[in-house]
Amino acid sequence: MEQHTLKEFQYKAAIVKEALLARAEETTVNMHSFFGRKPKYVLFLSISSGEERAVVFCGIGNSPESGWLNAMNKANSYMKERHWNNVWLKADLVNEIEACSSEQWLGTYGTTRKNYCRKGLSLDSQFNCAFLEQEINANVFVTRNEQTSQIEWNVNHINRYLAKNRCSKQVLGALPQRDVYQFTTISYFYDTALYELHNGSLNNGRRKVDRIDKQLLYQIIDEASSYLARQVDDNGKFIYGYFPSFDKKIPWYNMLRHASTIYSMIEAYEITRSARLAASIDQAIRYLLEEGIIYSSRTNEEQRAYVVDWENDQEIKLGANAAAILALAKYSTVFQTDQYVQLMNLLASGIAAMQNVETGGFVHVLRYPDLTVKETFRIIYYDGEAAFALIRLYAVTRDPKWLAVVERAFAYFMKHNYWKHHDHWLSYCTNELTQYKPEADYFTFGLRNVRDKLNFIIDRDTTYPTFLELLMASHKMINNITSRQMTALLDGFDTDKLNKAISHRLEHQLNGFFFPEVAMYFKAPAKITGSFYIRHHSFRSRIDDVEHNISGYCSYYHEFLHHEQAAVQVKEEQYAKEI
Repeated sequence: MEQHTLKEFQYKAAIVKEALLARAEETTVNMHSFFGRKPKYVLFLSISSGEERAVVFCGIGNSPESGWLNAMNKANSYMKERHWNNVWLKADLVNEIEACSSEQWLGTYGTTRKNYCRKGLSLDSQFNCAFLEQEINANVFVTRNEQTSQIEWNVNHINRYLAKNRCSKQVLGALPQRDVYQFTTISYFYDTALYELHNGSLNNGRRKVDRIDKQLLYQIIDEASSYLARQVDDNGKFIYGYFPSFDKKIPWYNMLRHASTIYSMIEAYEITRSARLAASIDQAIRYLLEEGIIYSSRTNEEQRAYVVDWENDQEIKLGANAAAILALAKYSTVFQTDQYVQLMNLLASGIAAMQNVETGGFVHVLRYPDLTVKETFRIIYYDGEAAFALIRLYAVTRDPKWLAVVERAFAYFMKHNYWKHHDHWLSYCTNELTQYKPEADYFTFGLRNVRDKLNFIIDRDTTYPTFLELLMASHKMINNITSRQMTALLDGFDTDKLNKAISHRLEHQLNGFFFPEVAMYFKAPAKITGSFYIRHHSFRSRIDDVEHNISGYCSYYHEFLHHEQAAVQVKEEQYAKEI
């Protein structure tokens, strides 16, 4: 096994070396400029089994070849003692170096969005102690002092990392106030194939994708939904999420997100038809029904059902009832069953009871068990989510009372200019409502809900996942407008910009996906690979972070890529067998 591991590593290293050193000439001018008449070449080799955080070896030489050999000699010695089932290999060749003071660097780090400093850093000019960007951010080398609120080096984290993942005996004391050296790299990664990696400010270290086609999107959806399936325990409860730098589970829970995550899993199942995913969906629904739902039948009142968030002060949230209906309605449609219709009607009655019949507005949070009002308003998303849930239930049952609740709600939304919140749930609901009520006012509301947000969405640096959902629901609604020959409503609406925003978010949100080359720098890569994360929230990977990405990508898959079905069917089947 040890010999097999070493041979696999050397095989992959040879392929990576050929690709990387073929581009070494691109670095020559900059290395001359920095090091002088006798330039040096700096390479990093990162190696992981996929189970543990990558070990990184730095090689420096007078030529790209000698720099590679320097790093490889260290890596070979390390790999001789390994017996892994898998080898992930990433190689980085430094191509640009820029000096700045340590104080200046820390100042920039402190004023930049958390974990969005995307360059490597050497603590000395000869690269005797240098770290890739991924090492710095994934291992929390920089923290904020709790007493002074100052950004500072976390020397304990750095020294622990040096000993364990750099095989180094070097121990750093307090870091002196001297020049440090930022750098960028040319990078390649190999797991089962060779990938060239980006080195831009927002996508650094993530594989380049020539085209997001149906095969790739299928893979993303399948991996992300498989990740969610793995989070469902035997009781049907999710592992809520991780802070992956040190493999810490997120300790709290939220029944609303439990239900909405099920909804996204069913969306994914509609595409992948994974038996394992279906089993996890059933387990999670069982937990929702057994642990999350209570029934209320007061005197002179019809029976209702509510989702209770036991771990959050026993709250009954409008959005939780809505999420449960959405999950069960989607299940009813995809699995072609009516087993949950009665329960959905009871949950919908709970929502209807939270609506002011005269104004159409909703109460957002009740107390359990007395059902008194705790908060009239909490968050804008609950309103759109509730309306969307009821229109989806109407699609299943065709009961006009649910459509009436939605129309009352929309009268309230339009009166109070809810479009200014640019809520993706409202876009979902508007698109669904106009299937049954294709009224100009509803379409206009839906267009306004997205129109003034397009520039923000295009320019936004974060991978906020609901943006793609908002865009896709709007795109579907515009198709509905066009098919009904109501295109006069589109006067002044920039459909080209909408399409540009969709294309941008489709690619940009991959910067929040745990590809292996990203996950390998965290403590337990196998746990998080295939999930989505929020970089500026300490790389948090929570079930709702994953669900919203799945929903957006599933929507794009159906809307834009249906015509590719025949061409990729065989590839999808092959991929399904591989995993």
